[in-house]
Amino acid sequence: MENFLKQIPLFSELTDSELEYLKQMMTERIFKKQTYIFMEGSKREAVYFIQTGTVKVFKVDEAGNEQGICLLKAGNMFPHVGFFDDSSYPATAEVVEEGKLLIVKVEDFERFLLENPKVAMKVMKTMGQKTIELQQRLQDLISGDVYKRVTSLLLRFARESGEERENGVFIAMPISNKEIANMIGTTRESISRTLNHYRKLHLIDIEKEGIMIRDIAKLEKLR
Repeated sequence: MENFLKQIPLFSELTDSELEYLKQMMTERIFKKQTYIFMEGSKREAVYFIQTGTVKVFKVDEAGNEQGICLLKAGNMFPHVGFFDDSSYPATAEVVEEGKLLIVKVEDFERFLLENPKVAMKVMKTMGQKTIELQQRLQDLISGDVYKRVTSLLLRFARESGEERENGVFIAMPISNKEIANMIGTTRESISRTLNHYRKLHLIDIEKEGIMIRDIAKLEKLR
């Protein structure tokens, strides 16, 4: 666990004794695929760090349709909001790829932040970055251009969890085209059509386990 924590930017400057103190607050748990970690509106009890696996965070609209917010992989913390208040979970989190999560009670993590101002500042910075990302995604949705929305999503996945390979950047995709569509406010058919268009342009390869971006520079120009 200690090696993993050292790799998380939030904790990179902690001393060994501070890391040990943090470890004592944490519990490890294996979550199976399709397990709900928490539900939107439920009492906020813990903060989670993904050691392995993938977690989907989403909201449900009035019609009962799933509206995707983000896909989180190893190294991510969630949720990013609600510290030092009594707010509930702002969305639902579901495991889409089995993995191990580290769990810290909210009150313990808040106490740790008060005792470690540098970590608290990093958390605030992360929250600010997430706000900027949400503003960009809102702008993408307003634009009405499905191609730009798909492009922005692929580039974000590549930046956050892409794996450099000899023939490009591979993005593991443990979710369906329907779930991808929910993340950017479009239809499954539009996702399939856009991805096939990019495949024909030799920008990507569609593989069984994910998507290979063959030319990320050209994809950047399409955003």
